[in-house]
Amino acid sequence: MLITKYFKEVAKMSSYKIYLTKSSEVAGLIARARGGELKTEDVISIGHGAILNDERIPAIYHNKGYFYCAVELKNSGNDNMTYELIIC
Repeated sequence: MLITKYFKEVAKMSSYKIYLTKSSEVAGLIARARGGELKTEDVISIGHGAILNDERIPAIYHNKGYFYCAVELKNSGNDNMTYELIIC
């Protein structure tokens, strides 16, 4: 799948903090709270929404009524990719 290949290539350069919640409002609030970090060099993007079929999130959470806030961070130097899944 093309998306999977692209994600694997991008993932080499990025780390993620993924917040899971059962509330779309909470996911939006987390995104808004973390939004101020977009001005820093380490934060690449912040997004939120319903978990349907997002490769960054384990399939067990897909289409189960969960929502997410994803914070993508730039790896510095030779840092390995890190992945944090935070259930709220």
